[in-house]
Amino acid sequence: MAVCNRRVEFALILIVIIVVAAACAGPVATPTPTPPATNTPIPATDTPVPPTATATPAPMPTLAPASPSSPGPAAATATATTAAVPTVAATATPAAGAGGRGTVFTIGEGSVARYKVEEVLARTGFKVATGETAAVSGSIALDAEGNVIAGDSRIAVQAATLRTDSDRRDGYVRNRTLETDTYPEVVFVPTGISWQTPPAGELRGMQEFSIAGDLTVKDQTRAVVWEVTAEFGADGAARGQASVEFTFADFDMDKPKVAVVLSVEDTIRLELDFAGTVAPR
Repeated sequence: MAVCNRRVEFALILIVIIVVAAACAGPVATPTPTPPATNTPIPATDTPVPPTATATPAPMPTLAPASPSSPGPAAATATATTAAVPTVAATATPAAGAGGRGTVFTIGEGSVARYKVEEVLARTGFKVATGETAAVSGSIALDAEGNVIAGDSRIAVQAATLRTDSDRRDGYVRNRTLETDTYPEVVFVPTGISWQTPPAGELRGMQEFSIAGDLTVKDQTRAVVWEVTAEFGADGAARGQASVEFTFADFDMDKPKVAVVLSVEDTIRLELDFAGTVAPR
């Protein structure tokens, strides 16, 4: 009986120890059941499956270090972007020529040269004496940039053919003022041109410009500037007017002196109503 009691006591002590140890160790984790692995059979096939290609990344371009004379990375990027877009090369447009050869204006039929001088007559008072002639010829050559080619440019007026409404005045001008027997021509040689609005391409439409050059009257040559207004047509026709002013003293000329003329102004105005053609050189 005593032996049984000891066994019972021992069993109780053992149970107490197990309970205390379990309480100290905390709750026991319950393992989560793992579903059984399912093997999916791969159907057999006679066609071999090619291996999957692995893309290899392209190597990044390496920019060479910038030198003092070469663009840096930013400039290189801009250049590459521009190169990707088709570009059209800029073509220089000649200012007054076709095909880069320039043009030449030739005075034609219908052109009239004249002089105008203000005077006071004994009977009629103030008057503008006007002498005209159609005997005018010549040409003005321009290069591809619209500049005058002086060696190929010359305009001449046959001075002896100038006529006014007075034969007496005309005789004095021919014999004393212009001395046409010795100096038959009044000559203008252009040396430069100044466009108010530089023409783009061939000469077209209305244009205003100045032409500088050397004017020779008798044996005197002076630099003058003509003011010009011209209209250029698509068919190559051209017409307009040019004018310049100077004094009798500028060219060492005598003023007309006849009985009916009381006074003559110092200023002489030359005008050229021109008609002609413009063509490539």
